[in-house]
Amino acid sequence: VVDVQSTVPVVAIDPHEGPTGLPTVDSDNLAGAVRATEHLLELGHRRIGLVAGRPDLESSRLREEGYRQALAAAGIAVDPALVRVGDYRKPTSRGPATELLTMPDRPTAVFAANDLSAISTIEVARELGLSVPEDLSVIGFDDIPESRTTTPPLSTVRQPIQQMGATAIELLIALLDGTPVDSTHVRLPTTLVRRASTAPVPSPVVPATVPATAPAPSAAEVAALS
Repeated sequence: VVDVQSTVPVVAIDPHEGPTGLPTVDSDNLAGAVRATEHLLELGHRRIGLVAGRPDLESSRLREEGYRQALAAAGIAVDPALVRVGDYRKPTSRGPATELLTMPDRPTAVFAANDLSAISTIEVARELGLSVPEDLSVIGFDDIPESRTTTPPLSTVRQPIQQMGATAIELLIALLDGTPVDSTHVRLPTTLVRRASTAPVPSPVVPATVPATAPAPSAAEVAALS
């Protein structure tokens, strides 16, 4: 919790509620989400699911808005059934991912609002018998270290974390010194990172199947084994 009445300068990095009265440094969540969705559209995907983040976070709201803007620009209406809340965590993303991938007309691609949700989506797809990216493309957001080592390596949107930290320190030093600054709200660009989890839309789309137990042998089969 930050005391906004304090006389000590404070700089917030990636604030939960967006730019406020405090100086802030964040990344361009909106543009990054637009670019992630555009990447899937460029690969031919039209049914694109979204595993969104926490609705109370500014970054989540902006990433969902970017997804919606990119679809609208492509002339595609957002299907509410393709938008599910995943809470930015792997355990809570499994349910929404399963719901998306077991739909009768499932998406051919999923934009997960962060990498943990994307990795969870890949795990669920594998459990349902879907191959990534042959049957399903998945893209995340953040470019955490795990995104490089997951199977397949995850396409994502890179946040300039080191630059955000350095910019925040520079801004804080300027405020402490009383040096005039151009802006107390700094937004840094994001970068699309293409890896192996995204590919052109498959044709035809392979439906997911919920794993089931093996059927019991018939009477004839039992007799043959006797």
